[in-house]
Amino acid sequence: MSVENSFTDLVFSLSDKDFKVLQDAITVRKNKEQYDVTDFEELAIKYDRKASCPACGSVNSVSDGLTPDGLKRFRCKDCGKRFTLLSNTIFHSTNKSFDTWAEYLTLMTFNVPLEMTEELCGISHPTAMLWRKKVFATVNGYQEHLYLRDRIWIDETYLYDSSLVHEDDYKKKRGLSEDQLCIVVAIDIHKNTYAVICGHGKPSSERILEALKDHIVPGSTLVHDGEHAHNALIRELNLVDEAYKADLKDKNYLENMALINNMCSWLKRYIYRFIGMRIDNLQSYLNWFVYLFRVKGAADRWPKMNRILRHLVLTDTTYKRASKQ
Repeated sequence: MSVENSFTDLVFSLSDKDFKVLQDAITVRKNKEQYDVTDFEELAIKYDRKASCPACGSVNSVSDGLTPDGLKRFRCKDCGKRFTLLSNTIFHSTNKSFDTWAEYLTLMTFNVPLEMTEELCGISHPTAMLWRKKVFATVNGYQEHLYLRDRIWIDETYLYDSSLVHEDDYKKKRGLSEDQLCIVVAIDIHKNTYAVICGHGKPSSERILEALKDHIVPGSTLVHDGEHAHNALIRELNLVDEAYKADLKDKNYLENMALINNMCSWLKRYIYRFIGMRIDNLQSYLNWFVYLFRVKGAADRWPKMNRILRHLVLTDTTYKRASKQ
């Protein structure tokens, strides 16, 4: 009898209780090998999360025993608040395991639909929705401090605003209309990206300027399709104007605008995966898209899931419980 068969027989001979112990041990080893941690507290320690008071922000604290869950507890010396390393993170008070969260986040990075995620992770729909809301909360404001420089491509892409569709006999209008939501998309030669809602219909010079002026380094080169609404931005930031008239039969246009055209295509495919998404949550989805694009671009230097876990455990965040996408 082979060693493999002997081991298989041994596993099948285990009681349900012993088999569960074996499964848990395998999960712990898998997490240790993949993430170098086995639980949330180890994750916080690995990435050097500071023990700061969630009430007053003070870092003056003393050890105060353990929580009922076994987490090390601290007490603020300034205000008396008790807290743990996970306070003010999205993992605070979670009753699900590190392994379940890691699997959920892995599926989320691949934009797997919620229904499939719920099935694979063994969680309810409200829990899956709440976790998505929590993760999105960690990237709220993420794009506020992004700056594009040197050589920059910009374009606009459009989505129908489902919140404007009320009547059964509603018909989509041809061309650009006020029923379509404009998203300004930009990417620079360093693969820094930016995507933000820019109102309805074709954008004005003022809307483009307001959306991009604080995110482009003056003097950079702007590669675009010659849209007149870009002119105010070019003048305001003293940008080098490199325009290619949109023409799908023009090889020069296709070659020079390929990067931003592909970016817009990737973005729309990403958005269309979230069937039933509320438009008023769209910017959160755009923030997550931009964050993931940056993480995936650095995957050769830092494993993607490790970087995401580091971001989540180091980010102080608040969120609102929601039942809709």
